[in-house]
Amino acid sequence: MVSGRKPTTERVVPYTSMSEKQRENAQRTILKLIRETLHKGPHSAFELRACVPPEYLGAFHIVLDGMIKAGEIASMGHSVYAQVPWMPVTQPVRADAIQDIIFGALSHTIKMGATAMELADDLILPKDDVCRALEALELSGLIRETRQKHRYRLASPRMAQKIRQGASGRIFADVRHG
Repeated sequence: MVSGRKPTTERVVPYTSMSEKQRENAQRTILKLIRETLHKGPHSAFELRACVPPEYLGAFHIVLDGMIKAGEIASMGHSVYAQVPWMPVTQPVRADAIQDIIFGALSHTIKMGATAMELADDLILPKDDVCRALEALELSGLIRETRQKHRYRLASPRMAQKIRQGASGRIFADVRHG
């Protein structure tokens, strides 16, 4: 399994198959978990995803993307997110939740890689979005095809190790002015 999770007996439902009530519950729960986690410090997209109950995983990328667009959280690069301290907006927030989730997942499959379908199934993401994200990551030079066609892995084993370690142990500058 790409995500590294143990199999669960709970049924994971894709966001598009959730009822309105399931979506509301998932969004409320995921928002709370992400806010609490990022209040402790920066975390990678994959670390944030690991906090989400299995039945809500299908909504994770939607909530993460919404928080990015709202300016509540920001990508610090290398798939790491942090809360944005309140201040006037100085530049648009640029990040892609699906790319960051896939980037984190591929860091766990450095030897064998993964196909778009495997990633879509394991991460509960739409296959078309996964294909677009893989293409963008490949164009940026962060991932590449393995010797098997249509199977992708991170371009650098060293980078994969850093991504697997998440945000812990990294140094982030405090941008707040006192």
